[in-house]
Amino acid sequence: MTIDIEKLREDLKEECLGAFYGGGFGGALMESFDIENASPEELVEMAGKMALT
Repeated sequence: MTIDIEKLREDLKEECLGAFYGGGFGGALMESFDIENASPEELVEMAGKMALT
């Protein structure tokens, strides 16, 4: 399986920003900054954690 890391990065950022603007969850904005600087391995890990919540 091949993962498009930049697409994953953008999708995770959109998810976090949606939580921030739509739900007022301030931590999501900070997490969106972490996503910008995350390594490919960290992005996959973040995506896995988001899928569980």
